[in-house]
Amino acid sequence: MNYVGRLAALRESMAQADLSALLVSRPENRRYISGFKADDGALTESSGHLLVTPDQALLLTDFRYQEEAAEEAPGFAVKVYTKGLDKLLAELVPELGLKSIGFEEDYLIFRQVKTLAKELDGVELKPTSDLVADLRIIKEPAEIRAIEDSLALIEEVLDGLFNDLRPGMMEEVAAWRIISGLHERGAGIAFEPIVASGPNGAKPHAVPGSRKIREGETIVMDVGARLEGYRSDITRTAWLGPFSDKFKEVYSVVREAQLTAAEGIKPGMSTEEADALARKVIEKAGYGNAFGHSLGHGVGLETHEPPSVSPLKSSELKPGMIHTIEPGIYLPGWGGVRLEVMAEVTETGCRVLGGLNRFYTF
Repeated sequence: MNYVGRLAALRESMAQADLSALLVSRPENRRYISGFKADDGALTESSGHLLVTPDQALLLTDFRYQEEAAEEAPGFAVKVYTKGLDKLLAELVPELGLKSIGFEEDYLIFRQVKTLAKELDGVELKPTSDLVADLRIIKEPAEIRAIEDSLALIEEVLDGLFNDLRPGMMEEVAAWRIISGLHERGAGIAFEPIVASGPNGAKPHAVPGSRKIREGETIVMDVGARLEGYRSDITRTAWLGPFSDKFKEVYSVVREAQLTAAEGIKPGMSTEEADALARKVIEKAGYGNAFGHSLGHGVGLETHEPPSVSPLKSSELKPGMIHTIEPGIYLPGWGGVRLEVMAEVTETGCRVLGGLNRFYTF
């Protein structure tokens, strides 16, 4: 990974934003800029922060992480705090001659900002948004390879589950098969697996429970792996027993919508236009009200990150972006069908990632 180039790009963004220092707190942003892998247990718990200035790159952490920090982020000088981030910053500010510090407004909680403001009296705290996220949106070749490795693992595990699905298997057992299968392969989950059978399939983010899978109903499985920090996210919809006419109809509409988007997405297109490619297919089939979420989202160090392929917030698709294509139809009382692949925006179009061909044809 090109950490030197990323740090240089961040400093350029800071200069454009008129920032003399930036405190990077979000774990994924810390990792992207420095290589420091530690996660935060919760918003109120932190494994560290980066303090970046035009000529200094510091990793501020506590005793628990000082060895990992030195090993994983060799381009950063590690500073260990014993009395908290605010006290250490109070020591560093005069040394570095800082009059202001930018912070990530979408991650640092209000109580932490108040504590910093009290301790750093006279130092202006400037809220910032997306300075690192904007850099992360275009993936480096090494990142794309890491995402594809993660995708290959979850496809392998999901393929095995497809082969073993049986009537009577509980949703939560199927979900555990995903979790354990990834752990056996040295990976973790990108998010808690969704296995939603029958009427539960009409809930896009259903939580697997004790309901037993049956013949003659949809089984929506939304799963992802996390490997070396990078994530994958795919959804397949299964059916046990003879296909019903209703399932064939709904599934075929969703599949057509997905293929239409995959074939039509290209660089320079707006995310709103990309979403419309699939949405028009579903609306024409009479199911427009049953497709209530966006067509897709970016995936990388986080499962959900920019770009949002949505009609709500339009942005331009550019080569190197990785996003999902996941149209769905959800019918309360019956179930749902969602089909999700991951794709890379290329110089000429859209490349669907992965090799698992678990799609029905009628």
